[in-house]
Amino acid sequence: MGLDGRLSPQKTLHSEERLTLRGHVDNCSRSTVAGWATGDSETPAELVAEVDGAVVGRFLADSIRADLNRPCAFRFRFNSPLNSSAKKVRVYFAATGQDLTNSPVDMKYRLAPVPPSELAWAKRLEMPDGVEMRRIGSSTTEAFLQQGTRMAKVVAENITEFFGHFPSNLSILDFGCGVGRVLLPLTSLANAQWHACDVNDRAISYLRRVAPKVNANVSDYYPPLSFDDNSFDCVYSISIWTHLPIALQLPWLIEVKRILRPGGLALISTSGPHVVDVRRRRGDQGWQELFGEDLTESGVIFRAYNYDGLPGIHASYGLAAHDEAFIRRIWGGIMPLLITRPRAIEAMQDLHLLTKV
Repeated sequence: MGLDGRLSPQKTLHSEERLTLRGHVDNCSRSTVAGWATGDSETPAELVAEVDGAVVGRFLADSIRADLNRPCAFRFRFNSPLNSSAKKVRVYFAATGQDLTNSPVDMKYRLAPVPPSELAWAKRLEMPDGVEMRRIGSSTTEAFLQQGTRMAKVVAENITEFFGHFPSNLSILDFGCGVGRVLLPLTSLANAQWHACDVNDRAISYLRRVAPKVNANVSDYYPPLSFDDNSFDCVYSISIWTHLPIALQLPWLIEVKRILRPGGLALISTSGPHVVDVRRRRGDQGWQELFGEDLTESGVIFRAYNYDGLPGIHASYGLAAHDEAFIRRIWGGIMPLLITRPRAIEAMQDLHLLTKV
């Protein structure tokens, strides 16, 4: 997301072993921890689970993951449910000690599984292509459904709080919608006027097919958008400023202001200092030497990665992080910042509420 969740290369074993390890903790409760882990070898990865520094189990990522057609998924059940004092769950490769992405899990911010009753929006829905789901950080269909439902609920709650209710006549834009991970469950919650845009024409083609009531458009990597001034009551954007290069961040924020109606609401997520620490631990290129304190000092950090093969991306692209004080000082000079909700998006990304005066 994640919460970009991209399948980025991690640390490599000794060169003679030629094995690149990758993996992700998809969800963690006080009963189980689940995800996937793989490398260049066909041999299932051996993993270790720790709770607050104590080893609680060793296991193999040996369940078949359908989209890869190979054994690499795991679901480890603790011997007994973790009590409320448990703080961190860590999953790492037994051979190297390398953490899986999203590990350790801070149990203070653990994500409760979405109950089946809240997944009704997905019944009989044609699911996106597996490649497109992984592109936005959902390693499986289950992750896509769970993440999307939780994030849509957060967006809906903030819209309702801002407007006092969720009016059916609201005009709402999902900026950087991808294959609708947030948009699709959100449209089931209110009968608003739904719009979406993304640089990925494949994603837009999918949305036009499965959600014809949404006005979905392909956008360019650079502003402006094709919409008129003051077009929308609400614009939300989840996990987009977490990837934009610094040179494009403010121009796109100014563009959001242009298309937002006076008194409208902008909801934009960013990665904060704790994500810098997560990226360092998982070995993301360019983040290995960075700490949360570096972000506090600089205000914003961006590190590019190879964007070849990403539809619609034809310039610098990568991972970005923002300090809240920077958001207040710089973004607040463009649109008034109402509030920042730390780690509101999947217990990872901060959510900023801004308005146009």
